[in-house]
Amino acid sequence: MSQLNAGKIIASTGVEFPSYTTNNRPTNLGAGATIYNSDNEELETWNGSEWMVIGGGSDPDGSSPDKAATSAAAILAVNPTAPDGVYWILLPSVGAKQIYCALNSNHLGGGGWMLAWKCTRGSTFGYNSNYWTSSNVYNETSGLNLNDGDHKNHAFNHYVAGSIAAVFPDLNNGGQSSVPYSAWTWKQSGVGQTALTRLQSNQQLSSNPRGESMYQGSGFTNQNGYQWYGFNYTGNNGNRVRWGFGWNNEGDQGSNDVSGGIAPVRSGASAGDHIYCCQGTTGVNRTIRAEIWVQ
Repeated sequence: MSQLNAGKIIASTGVEFPSYTTNNRPTNLGAGATIYNSDNEELETWNGSEWMVIGGGSDPDGSSPDKAATSAAAILAVNPTAPDGVYWILLPSVGAKQIYCALNSNHLGGGGWMLAWKCTRGSTFGYNSNYWTSSNVYNETSGLNLNDGDHKNHAFNHYVAGSIAAVFPDLNNGGQSSVPYSAWTWKQSGVGQTALTRLQSNQQLSSNPRGESMYQGSGFTNQNGYQWYGFNYTGNNGNRVRWGFGWNNEGDQGSNDVSGGIAPVRSGASAGDHIYCCQGTTGVNRTIRAEIWVQ
């Protein structure tokens, strides 16, 4: 390897540094060695024990506001063995915020998820609550855990999610994915929106939920006629739901009698299963706990 010893280097067209990806950066260099990280598009210098971003700190591992990561998945990219817990996430518009991150590979099919919202068995987040339509937060710092309680943070409001999942700890174990604790799960990819935007927008995901994994064995009630599953059901005004089911014993939406999911308007609950009459299979028929995760 050739060396250049000089007190000052003046380059009229720029200095080109050796380029590496994060995974193939060398570690057998002397302190002060400088490279270009093509993954992060940043210059980094070796301090003798780790690579440091020039003008910044070490790799953004979420351990502090100045090392805020862009997502839970980004934390795993820096540290594949990082445990579940509270990390600093750099969010659009609001900057670095503390978010509970599930990094366990058994969480929703691979880890790298951020808890954006959760509810207890109550009515804080009923369908008509402005928490669904504005970027306010609730128990932003005290709710950073998996304990029973109400919580909404800025990951819900500002993180553009590729995938979104709902977890119901009060229902049967199973669904469209799995978590390291007993719960029913829904999981939807290809979102490309914030949770705040997604749950205000109508989108039908299935016209036959009784025959599909988001329903079968869940503990939700159904009816034997009309059926609908998706985001922000508004087909029957008295049975709207932010994320969940529309049911009727007739073949239309004119007189729905059962509702279930996140924020069913008929019961006023933050999440639950509600029967007025005429059900097919009977579910739990009560308010329930729920969580919304984004990735």
